[in-house]
Formats: sequence, C-alpha cells, structure tokens
Amino acid sequence: MIIVNTDYRQPRGELVDARNAARRLGVDVRTLYAYVSRGSLRRVPGPDGRSSRYDSDELELLARRSRPRTLPRPTASIDLVIGTRVSSVTDGLVRYRGTDLLDLVAAGESFEAVAGLLWSAARSAARPEDWRLIGEQAARVESVARALGDGVPTAQRLAAAVAVASGADRFGDPPDWAAAGRFIIATFIAASGRDRGDDSTGDDSTGDDDGTGYPLARRLWRRCSPLRPTAARVRALNTALVLLAEHELALSTLAVRVAASARAEPSACMLAGLGALSGPLHGDAARIVRERLFPRRTRRDGRDGREETLPEAPGFGHTVHRHGDPRAAPLLGAVDAVATPADRDLIGEIGRRATAPPTVDFALGALCHVGRMAPEASTAIFATARTAGWIAHAAEEYAEPRLRFRGRAVTSVRADD
Repeated sequence: MIIVNTDYRQPRGELVDARNAARRLGVDVRTLYAYVSRGSLRRVPGPDGRSSRYDSDELELLARRSRPRTLPRPTASIDLVIGTRVSSVTDGLVRYRGTDLLDLVAAGESFEAVAGLLWSAARSAARPEDWRLIGEQAARVESVARALGDGVPTAQRLAAAVAVASGADRFGDPPDWAAAGRFIIATFIAASGRDRGDDSTGDDSTGDDDGTGYPLARRLWRRCSPLRPTAARVRALNTALVLLAEHELALSTLAVRVAASARAEPSACMLAGLGALSGPLHGDAARIVRERLFPRRTRRDGRDGREETLPEAPGFGHTVHRHGDPRAAPLLGAVDAVATPADRDLIGEIGRRATAPPTVDFALGALCHVGRMAPEASTAIFATARTAGWIAHAAEEYAEPRLRFRGRAVTSVRADD
C-alpha cells in the first residue's frame, strides 16, 4: 500500500503576499493574477480568507522559466509554462503528486505503486498479470526483436515493439490511460532483451532471489543483466525506476503532451516521447556514461605500460538542480550495496575527479556497469521508467483544450544574407 500525501496542493515553501510575489517574478500584480488564472501558479487563501498567499518554491520555479533574463540561458531557448499536478521540480527537490520523491524511495515503494500514484487521476483496477504481455502480443514483440537484431538503437527497438504489439488497440475513447501504461511498460520490458530467467552467469554471489516485492524490476533485470536477480540488485533497479519515473516537463514529456494535445492515441503519444528521449542529451546520456565507466585504452603510461583511465563523460552538473541532483545519492547508495570493491573504487574515482555534482544519469550508468549490462540497457531502463510520467501527462493533456500548442514563426534573417 503506497502512502500518499493526498493534499498535494499544500505548499511547502514560505508563503508571501501578492505584492511580494509579483516583485519576485518581476511582473505587476495583474500579470501575477493572470498566471493564476492560466494554472501556472497556485494561490493559497490568506488568514482572513479574502487575501491570497503564494508558495515561494513555486514562485522560484516560475521565475526561472518565465524570466530568461534572470539566469543565463542559450540564445535559442524557448520558455513554455504549463500548469500540471503530476509533479513539481525545484532545485534539489522533486515531488510526485505533492509527495517528496525521496520519501517514496525511503519507504521502499515499488515502481508499480509509484506509477499508480502518478496515474491517480486515471486509475483503474489492476491485477499482477495486467503488467504482462500474453498470447499474440508477446509473440509480436518477440518476432520484431528477432527481426531487428542487435544493431538497432534501443529507442527504435522499443518504438517498433510498441507499434507492432499495440496494433489497432486504442485503449478506448477516451483512453483507459492506466491500462495503456501497464501495456506499454510491459512491452518495453519484453523488448529490452532476452529473458535470462534466474540463471547466474559469471557470478558467485549469494542472495535472496524472491525480488522483495518488485516484480517489474525483477523481470527487467533478467532481460538487462547476465547476473542473478538477487534481492539487493532488484531493489537497486526498482530504485532507479522510481527515481526516473517523472521529472516534470522534460523535453520528452513535452513531446508527449504535444501529441496528446492533437488527441493521438496512447501508443503514438509514447512514440513521440521516445523520439525525444533517444537523444544523447536526454534519455541516452546514461548509455554514454556506461560506456565510459570501464577503463578505456586511451594511451599507455610510458613508465610501466599500465593503461590510463580518462573519465570524460556526461553525468555531472544539472541545469535545474544546480546544487546537486537529489536523485543521484539514493541511486548511488543502492548501487554501492551491490557493487564489488573494484566497482566502488572506479565509480568513486570518477566522482572525485568530476568538477560538478553527479546526476541521476551518472548513477544509472553506474548501476548498469555494476550489473554488467550492455550500455543500451540504460536507455531501456530510462524509457520504461519515464513511461509512468508520460502516461500521467498525456491523460492530463487530454483534459485540456485540443490543439492548444501552436507556435508563432517569425522570419529569421542571417547577417550574411
């Protein structure tokens, strides 16, 4: 049973009045009220019941998005503010439906339960078998995996599997989003690799193989890692899935919402998210980290012929969590519990040589290294996890006016034209 803070509107930061809120945003009070009416900012009734108060954490987040002059940003950046109740993200803090993400991790919540929390507005009854592909759907995924082979990028493999497995199933009108989420997560797991069962390969560790109540993480581990799915390993993967399930309006999530705004069916919305996630600056970043965690033969030390390791990889420094990604530490802690001494030394050395705090991408790359997974497994794990958030955002977008995303183009003239 997941423990949820059902009052997700309860503010966590300092409450300030309208005048100070407008000052913090650099706008007048009328613009402040416009933010509230559009759902970009929430108001809390003041002590007298007539005045309004505003959460300083939300003001900081809104200021960061809507006032690019306050922080250095790329020249071509575009700020887009969308009201959402799925999650909130500020520097060092992530909440799912108002519940602190780190509280969910500390409570040992399963990925299935956290997905249910994110889908609370679109929840339907689920049985354990509802998280599996059966019959013709399973056969379709297996056949497409064989046809593609091992040379196709992970995101494309997952996309092909979803397209083939879903067929003409549109999950109803309006869609049953929870059912769609369970189906797509099951498809991603089935397409992540060959099921190795509980066999141990090149590993003499001992441990409890019951999965400790994390069946999805256990199934995914068996497809991604050649090592036995011990309790600690499955727990570490479940931690990664929970931490990566949602992160507000990341690029892939925004792509999902744009597709949902056009009333694309659930599988097509997920394909839009996969397209954005596949980039090396987003969901594929951990793959690059994983590739560079192993010692690389870059040049020989002239004195004794030893190989030098150069940990040049992404995974450090976050654009939102400027003081440290809160998701990195709990995942690295779970990784530490299943790592060998040599693994710990290598991961620790890379971390010590970094010039910025580690991100969850670095921690996921470390997990894949410790699990002896192929680099591409990190992308499959990321996509499987983030599907939970994508489904929640797509369901929320379906309740908004249709086709509300419409950009306005201006003629761009180059200086040398």
